[in-house]
Parts: sequence; C-alpha cells; structure tokens
Amino acid sequence: MKNLTSRRQFLGSAGALFFSGSVVNNQNALAQRYSDSDDETYWDLVRSQFSFDESKIPMNAANLCPSFRSVSEVVSSLTHDIDKDCSFNNRSKFNRFLENSRSIVAAQLNVGKNEIALVRNTSEANNIINNGIDLSQDDEVLIWDQNHPTNNVAWEVRAARKGFLVKKVSTPVKPNDDQELIDVFVSQFTTKTKVLALTHVSNVSGIKLPIKELASAAHARGIYVHVDGAQAWGAMSLDLTELDIDSFSASSHKWFMGPKEVGVLYIKQQNIDHFWPNVIAAGWGNQSDTQLEGARKFESLGQRDDAALAGIATTAHQLDLIGLERIEKRIVNLSSYLKEGVTGLGLELVTPIESNLSHGVCIVEAPVSERSDITNKLYENYGISGAATGGIRLCPAIYNTMEHVDRAIDALKEAMT
Repeated sequence: MKNLTSRRQFLGSAGALFFSGSVVNNQNALAQRYSDSDDETYWDLVRSQFSFDESKIPMNAANLCPSFRSVSEVVSSLTHDIDKDCSFNNRSKFNRFLENSRSIVAAQLNVGKNEIALVRNTSEANNIINNGIDLSQDDEVLIWDQNHPTNNVAWEVRAARKGFLVKKVSTPVKPNDDQELIDVFVSQFTTKTKVLALTHVSNVSGIKLPIKELASAAHARGIYVHVDGAQAWGAMSLDLTELDIDSFSASSHKWFMGPKEVGVLYIKQQNIDHFWPNVIAAGWGNQSDTQLEGARKFESLGQRDDAALAGIATTAHQLDLIGLERIEKRIVNLSSYLKEGVTGLGLELVTPIESNLSHGVCIVEAPVSERSDITNKLYENYGISGAATGGIRLCPAIYNTMEHVDRAIDALKEAMT
C-alpha cells in the first residue's frame, strides 16, 4: 500500500479519512460527478472503489459484501498503528474515532447519537433485545417465520427458559400488496402480544415488509416493535424516526459495505433504561457517565477491534458521497433488471418482482437438492458468487454493473434451463 500523505494527520483525524493518492482521486471524482443521472460510467467509477477483480464477482450482499478500498486502507493502517504502539496512551484517540462513527451513523439514520450502540453484528444486537426486554409467562411475542434465526429461533430459546409464548406468522408466498402483509400480522395481535419482531427484508424470500405501517398498527396496541435491518442498512435511505420503531439492528459487513465485526443497535431513547446489556466487561464501574450514556452501555464487550469501529465513519462518508437515495434507486434498478432477466428465461422467482414488495435480495426457485450444485456452477463457470438460500439467491449491490447482472443471467440460463 502507498504511504499515507501524513501519518500524524491521518491518525489525528477523528474521521480517519486520509487515503492514498488513487483513492483520494476517485473520491474527488465521485463527489464531482454526483448528479441525478444514472449513467453506467458513473457506476463504473463506483465499482472501481472495490478491490475484487472481474474473474470472481460478489453477488451475495445478503451475506457478505466487500468493503470499500478506502475502508480497508483505514482499518489496515489503524491496525498497524495499534500493533506498533498498543499503549493506553496511543489508543486513547480511538475514543474520538468511535464517537465520530456513532455521530455519522446516527445522522444517516436520523436518530440521536445516544440512541446508537456500535456492537459486533446484527446477531448480537438482536440478542440484546431478545434477552433484555422484560417478559412474563402470560406474554406473547409475535415473529415472522422468515426472520433470521437470531430474530426468530433466539426468541424460542428464551421462551423455553422463561415460559412466554412465541407465535410465528406466515405471510403469503406471493403477496399482492402491502395491505395483505399488514393484515396477516395485525390479525394475530391479542391483548397478550408484547413484542412484534420483524425483518425489514427477508434473506430467504426477498419480501420487504411495510415497516412503518406495521409499527403504527402495533403501537396502537401498545406492542414493542423490533426490526432486523440487516438487508436494509446501506441498501436504503433509512429514517428510523419516521419509521417510528422501538429498536433496529444491522451489520456493517453486508450492504453497508464497511468493516467486519461491527454492527449497529438503535434503541429509542425512551426504551433504553428498560434494557440491561448481556455483557458487562472490565471497567464498567470505572467509566464515566458520558462514556456509558444512552445506548453506549451495550458496547461494554471487552476488547474491540478499534480500527474497524473507526472505519465505520469512513464507510458512512463514502455512502454520503454517492448518496443513500441514489444507492437505493440503483439497487432497485439492478434487482429489477435481474428479475426481468430471470423471468425472461422462463424461471420462477421466489421474490416478488414488484419493487414495492422487495428490494435487493433476489431469489430464484430451485429444488433443494439442486441448489448447491447450481450455485457452484455459477461460481466455477461464470465467476458469480451467490448462495443456495431459499432457492438460488443473487443480491446485486452498487459495486455490481449491468454487465455483471447480464453474466449472472447467462449463468442461470446455462445452469437451470
């Protein structure tokens, strides 16, 4: 990697946004070309911000995304800095970096910085909610049967210990509209329902739930609403205040395209005091009220990857340069193009083709016994990395081009028709 322009300036910057020359030039180009146009030249420039080559194309953002090259550089450089001097004196600057990351994430999600905890991943965030909320044997928790296991099975594991009831809701395989999705949940509300645990976009079907409307209906009954946003953070322009949910979880390593082993947990300010953290690390009683203010108490997790936490700010800066609304539109365009190509081959989709009922997760029908073989063919013969989840899952993100999607469609034609 090229030497940084000024190591002292780099390490002293709370944003940690000083990069090698090539990355700076590309960032400037991104900023200069920001417009309402969606020409492929611009998206080729975005694709150049990632280090993968054209022989192996990542198209499984629902599981893992590559980080922006600039993010990798920041994390690598800061990791080297810690390895060179791991003293408390040197590492003290990472408190500033962490707070900067928190502030930028909070601003993007339109919530207060004290409502944000930067934990390790979505699973940990889900379990903080699952284990932290007070429930009695007479209470019910309503879950979507398409939730991720950490927002689904984890509730059942706790219920087995505590005795409350977990009820699973199944939605139509081919929903006609948002109202149909809303009605199926609302019809299951009872006076005993205390929690509604949802997933914004399912990783096993690609269905996108109307979260704002579901939260409103639940709150009218006094029901707490938690949303797993693993398939939404970084893929959509999210306003958690407008959605009016009680808590939200997501991971940096998916559509956010940030460092590994960092996740976000949002808890509405009025709810924070009702939750206790799962982990109490050394130094809990010695930390100042400021350090543990608000949702920070959920960050008492022992030694963290300080470089990765600092890299969250870099990632958020990159997303801001492109624009989250623009990112959302691009992902819809890519996924729509993919789904149209799939149906043009005569293949069936698990995922709704309508963009109001889905987003970036695209799943093609395939027999369970054939899914692994098909995904291996896509990878070995065409260099398309997908997943055998719910069918054949392909999730194009902003680092993908239309040519990548064409290649994926050609690969499906060879492997499945």
